Amino acid sequence: MNSACALHRTAGRRLNCAVTIMNAVIESVVFANSQFYRALSLADLGAMQRLWLESPDAACTHPNGETLQGWEAIRESWRVIFENQGPLQVWASDVAVRVYGQTAEVTCRENIDTSRAPGGGLAQARAANVFRRMAGQWKMLEHHATPIPVRDRLRRPARFSPN
Repeated sequence: MNSACALHRTAGRRLNCAVTIMNAVIESVVFANSQFYRALSLADLGAMQRLWLESPDAACTHPNGETLQGWEAIRESWRVIFENQGPLQVWASDVAVRVYGQTAEVTCRENIDTSRAPGGGLAQARAANVFRRMAGQWKMLEHHATPIPVRDRLRRPARFSPN
């Protein structure tokens, strides 16, 4: 329990402490999610590996791809993607977080700026990312992304940061 919250003795203050702690948990999940998109943007396999839970239970569905099961298959898919893609501008918007104990689910809109490539533009996907808290860190357990049809895409969303 947060040491500042341990000093509170009234029920109302305990509730405020619980809210403060939950907000901190949500912020740490949002940070882990942003690190995923940073690793993807930079085509950084090492950063991607540090973020994922190296488990046979890990699962990943890339847009237009089949579901990969187990960290080894997922790692190999990122290696191939990064070799062929190079760095991109990728960021999340419309982020929503739900926390269930040691598991967190993030849903968001992935924004992929391919304007540097001939004929490129903005591609978008709906994503669900599942994290598991291990040894005090949020590790990605699942990533599922589905392309958003052009008719359903937003106008260019604001970036949360340039990479």
